[in-house]
Amino acid sequence: MRLFRTSPRYLPLSYRFILMTATMLIVLLGVLAVLIGYLQSGTIRRQLEARGMAIAQSLAAASTASLLTYDYVALERSANQAVKDPDITTVIFHDKEGRVAGYSGRSDLQNTLLKDKISLSSLTATEPLIQSIANSEGKDAGMEISLPVYPSGINARWGTIRVQLSLASMHAQIRQIQFVILAVGIIALMFGILVSLWAARRITRPLNNLMLGTQAAARGNLEQDVRVQTGDEVEVLADNFNTMIREVIAHRSQLEQQLIEIRRLQRYTEQLLTTMSDGLVTVDMGGRLSTLNPSAQQLLGIDPSDFQAIPARRILSPYPELSAYIETARTDPRDRHPRELHLEKDGQPRTLLVSSSVLKDRSGQPREIILNLHDISDLKKLEASIRQAERLAALGTLAAGMAHEIRNPLSSIKTFVQLLPRKVEKPGFLEKFQRTVPRELNRINDLVEDLLDLARVPKYTFRSTPVPTLIGQTLETLGEELLSNDIDCRFECSENLPPVRADSGQLAKAFHNLVRNAIQSMPDGGELFIQAHSPSEAGTNGNDNAGRAGIALVFQDSGQGIPPEELKNIFNPFYTTRDQGTGLGLSITHKVITEHGGTITVTSQPDRGSRFVVNLPL
Repeated sequence: MRLFRTSPRYLPLSYRFILMTATMLIVLLGVLAVLIGYLQSGTIRRQLEARGMAIAQSLAAASTASLLTYDYVALERSANQAVKDPDITTVIFHDKEGRVAGYSGRSDLQNTLLKDKISLSSLTATEPLIQSIANSEGKDAGMEISLPVYPSGINARWGTIRVQLSLASMHAQIRQIQFVILAVGIIALMFGILVSLWAARRITRPLNNLMLGTQAAARGNLEQDVRVQTGDEVEVLADNFNTMIREVIAHRSQLEQQLIEIRRLQRYTEQLLTTMSDGLVTVDMGGRLSTLNPSAQQLLGIDPSDFQAIPARRILSPYPELSAYIETARTDPRDRHPRELHLEKDGQPRTLLVSSSVLKDRSGQPREIILNLHDISDLKKLEASIRQAERLAALGTLAAGMAHEIRNPLSSIKTFVQLLPRKVEKPGFLEKFQRTVPRELNRINDLVEDLLDLARVPKYTFRSTPVPTLIGQTLETLGEELLSNDIDCRFECSENLPPVRADSGQLAKAFHNLVRNAIQSMPDGGELFIQAHSPSEAGTNGNDNAGRAGIALVFQDSGQGIPPEELKNIFNPFYTTRDQGTGLGLSITHKVITEHGGTITVTSQPDRGSRFVVNLPL
């Protein structure tokens, strides 16, 4: 078993450079030696051929007379005299019949016919002929120049002169040249190796320094500064390495700072999750609990060791509403609306405000669902107490308003009743009595009816109702009053506005109250702008928001406006800023809108008008 990693074996670059240079020199010198030997051999051979031809021609000129007179003795003497040249090995004279007339050193062959291949080729040639002579080993040992003799004035061939030359001197000269080339090659090879060694050291020394620097950097020692001054690519490489090391050091420092910051944020997050009063629960997309902070553990009564790798629905089985909310948030991560959930812990009812968000991975896919559990049980108790106090205060306001509104007509009725015994006979009294008392009684009756409308639970008949139709009927009913008060009314409605589920009579009453309120706020005339738009256009006009699926209606007037300190009370019964009116109209409108599942909001600026926005679900 290997317990350590060994460095990979490699051939140093200097050795490779020297080996490559030596191999190149050897190949170059070898090719040069072969080429020079070939060229020199051809040159020497051509010189020998020219020399042999000259000797043959000289012998032919000197021995023509002897051949004509068949003076074989003179020819024999000339042949022996010619072979004294060290390069000439044999001289042969043939007469016109082809017999040997003279043979250097072989007088015994005189007057014989030679039958060898070279002799036959020489005797049949009509032009000068050069032939190679091979030794017993089949190697080129010499050459023969054959020259036919044609005496002057005679067209017939009168003999043949053969001169055989030795190639030994040529081979000796070639060997000498090859030896010189070999000696020069060895010297050049040694010089080339020395030069390549110097060049290799000049190149590999800075590369070796750079390699040592990279090895040290690989071991974690980044305090490297490789200095190379070669004026070539190696220096550029070393500068780039130093730049890279500086950048790595800078990045490492930055990463260390980021790691410190991440650890600080991690500690801060852990402390925040530990100390936060709200419960935090995370559920993965498989339905298993991942995280519960201490507040969630205490709120749900769950031991941290109980929820590892266990489905959330099993752990939260005592809380079915919370389990259902988690399942909905897991299957539909887009549904993130806060909800109030009711659960029971230790026999005590608790109310939780639960909201969710989605934690996504890098690809944008949901990874976990994060739930925030806010215990609002004490807040609910406080709200109940506040509502009780508000109901008592509203009851007091209602009683005071009723006393004020009923006292005025009762005072008129009481006055007429008291005067009735004394003025019954007075002309015109009974007529005035019959006109005033029923009017005041009707006034009291209308007040009681409005109070009953505000207090009773109405029997709504919900149907699919087109809102533009109700607005049109309201404006038609109040058209004369709008004209008499010099009010310019405009109504805009989006195309294909969907209908709402509503009680047309009650909803028309609410619109009627809003338009009458606008008329009463513009005693000197003005403009009333009514707009209805669909969910796709929600949020495009001011702060109008029709919700997820609904329509928005805007009632904008240019009247006197409502002071900010009075704006919060306008929906309270018997609260009014005018001298006339009971202050029940907006209260009834608010009740009708909320009974339809909608909302009504108001914004107003003194002397610039008010803006009522009604949101109704589809």
